[in-house]
Amino acid sequence: MTKTTHGNQQFQKPTSLRRMWESPGGEYHNEIDYIIVNRRFSLTDVSVVPKFYTGSDHRLLCARFFLLRKGDKAAKYKRSPKPRL
Repeated sequence: MTKTTHGNQQFQKPTSLRRMWESPGGEYHNEIDYIIVNRRFSLTDVSVVPKFYTGSDHRLLCARFFLLRKGDKAAKYKRSPKPRL
């Protein structure tokens, strides 16, 4: 079993910032592109980049997340050496 999470639905956004695909006539809009990440990542935001022309019927999807590097957590709680007299 994989430990992944679907990031698009975690954040409440207006429909204009959730729809990634538009039909050629502009009649239909769908959310068909997804951000899937491992649970160890902490997503902070997922949205569509407005007004960015890609030359396609898809819009650019942007995800922001916070990474905790392996050594950062250990360094945070590292003991300081005892002072010598």
